This record gives sequence, C-alpha cells and structure tokens, in this order.
Amino acid sequence: MTRKFTKILEICLLVISLIGLIAFLAFNAKTGLYTVSNLSEALATTNLLDFFLGWAYILVIAALVLVVVLSLINLAGNKKSLKKTGLVLIIAIVLIGLSYLLASGDPVAVNIDVQPSHATLKMTDTLLNLSFALVILTILALVWGSVRNLIHKER
Repeated sequence: MTRKFTKILEICLLVISLIGLIAFLAFNAKTGLYTVSNLSEALATTNLLDFFLGWAYILVIAALVLVVVLSLINLAGNKKSLKKTGLVLIIAIVLIGLSYLLASGDPVAVNIDVQPSHATLKMTDTLLNLSFALVILTILALVWGSVRNLIHKER
C-alpha cells in the first residue's frame, strides 16, 4: 500500500512541476516581460510576484487536498489508523492556525511600485511560518527516528 502512495505522490509532483514550468513559460511568452534587457522593469512590477504567489497558493491547496485524500484512502484501507489519522489532522489544523496567528502581514521593503495587499502579505507570512514549522518538525522526526533505531538495535 505504501509503494502505491509513493508512486501516486511522485506522479502528482511531476505533473505539478510540469504545469508550473509550462505556466511560467506561457506567462513569460505572453507578456515578454522577463528578459535580460528589461529586468529592472520586470522587478519593479508586481506581475512576477503575483504569479509566484498564485502558484504558491495552488501548491499549498494541492498539498492539503492530497494529504486529506490520501489520509482518507489510507483510513479506508486500515480502520486501526483512525486515531492516528485524526491526531495528524488535528495537529495540521493547529499548525495552520498558529501560523496564521503569528503572521504579521507587514509590508516588506522591496523595489516594486505597487505593494501587495495586506491579505496577500498575511497569507504569504502564514505560508512561510508554516514552512518553517514543517521543516523543524521534519528535522525533529528524522533525529527521533534515528535515535529510536539506534536504541532498538542495541537491545
């Protein structure tokens, strides 16, 4: 069952990556904005920033949908994991909520003419906080798994 999930996730990651690359190339071909000759003009607008923020929102939504759908599929295949799945979903909701509460939404000093809205900055800060929290949790999980394996091998 795990190999099947891994294969599904690999395919989803590949498809999302290809869609992102094609979308960026199509956006660039349509506007012609991101060439070396007018790089300063491109950096002074919010078009590129809006594009990448939109793509980041799409990736976060896709990740959340995949987590929920794959958890439900795993739950249907293994009724004993109901408590663990519920705990993981509660932890995810708490992490997202804390990330939103800790997000400031303050404007940043960048070289653009029109600053993004407060809501855009708040969402960006939320996603950054969530990313930092997930990186820290991933590192802790890796360390914990290694220590646990070392302890169990010695017995």
